[in-house]
Amino acid sequence: MMQTLLIAALAIASTSTSDAFAPSPISPRTYLPTSPTVLYGSNRRGKLGNNIALNDDGKISKIMTKKEKQKLGNSKSMRRGKKDQVVQISPLLAEWAKSDSDTPSDGTRSSVSSVDAATVFTSFDDDDDIELAGSRGKKRKTTNTAPSIASANSAKVNELLENIEQILSTPNCDIPKLLSCITSLVHTSDDTTQLLLPNLKSILSKRPSSKDEKQPSYRLAWAGSDASICHIGTSLHKVPLARLQEIYLCLGYNRWELLEVIRILGPFPNVRNTLRGEVKVQKLKKGTGFASGGNGVGGSLDSAGREAIRMTIAYNSMIDGTGKEILAGKQDNVKYVMLDVWFANEKAIVCTIVPTEEVEGEVMSDPLTSGNGEKVLLFVAEENLEEELEKLRAA
Repeated sequence: MMQTLLIAALAIASTSTSDAFAPSPISPRTYLPTSPTVLYGSNRRGKLGNNIALNDDGKISKIMTKKEKQKLGNSKSMRRGKKDQVVQISPLLAEWAKSDSDTPSDGTRSSVSSVDAATVFTSFDDDDDIELAGSRGKKRKTTNTAPSIASANSAKVNELLENIEQILSTPNCDIPKLLSCITSLVHTSDDTTQLLLPNLKSILSKRPSSKDEKQPSYRLAWAGSDASICHIGTSLHKVPLARLQEIYLCLGYNRWELLEVIRILGPFPNVRNTLRGEVKVQKLKKGTGFASGGNGVGGSLDSAGREAIRMTIAYNSMIDGTGKEILAGKQDNVKYVMLDVWFANEKAIVCTIVPTEEVEGEVMSDPLTSGNGEKVLLFVAEENLEEELEKLRAA
């Protein structure tokens, strides 16, 4: 009995599942008619509704502001006015123009005669031509004299430097003759006295723009006395068994760099001491005699009345023979050295020690010739400084 009930239940379940998975017919879909796409704008944050509108033909256009509409209306009215504008002349003016064109009036004749008179040219006077020619000639002379003077001075300077070199090459040089050549060298720039200060400043402030360009370098060719050497140097050549070989000078960057090469007797290498300091220059005021003191105020004139340039050197660094740099540190340890420069260019520098009032009669004497030139320092240009230092084994 139970088996028959189970069989009947299974049969009913199979019929129900077959009816559930039977395919049903697909009903056709219906589509509603659509209208063309329309862009709607509203007043929101982006102001999109104010800037966009829909024309009658369905195209999108920008909404014009009041100012733009006013400008557009004004431009249209102006165009219409130009098209509709017709030049009108009064009938009386037209009759007058017609009668005037038939018979020329006196006004036109006078105007023609005035034009003819204006076209007639008269020759200038000969005196005016002479004056113009003279003024032009003076201008040409003034423009041509400067290069001629400069070339003449440079040739004279070269000649004097050659004479000085020949005098110094002799074993026992003639000091009076040497001093006369130095004095002549100083007076070569008498015609261009105002150029001494600019020339010295350009030398002191020169900055090499490339590797090939070098700083202005000089060699001490002659010193009038040992006191003048000690005035600008370290005085270490006075140490026993020490001999001064050479003194070189390097300028530029508004600094003064003095190189002392000292030879020590015996199996010792040469010693090079380097003094470095800042430089300041000023033109001295004219006065009677020579200036004194530490501030450099006063006059400094040679026997011919030529003005000099006061140069103040502040030594604040020293490099000894071992390569150790010694700084001044405090302001009290800075050593100030003053020199009067009488001649300066790229080939030579002539300077003297600033005189003092301690010695009687020293202030009124000529520093270039007094005491057999004991205050004079003559520097000549040195083109190969590194090579010369290598020869002295002091590079």
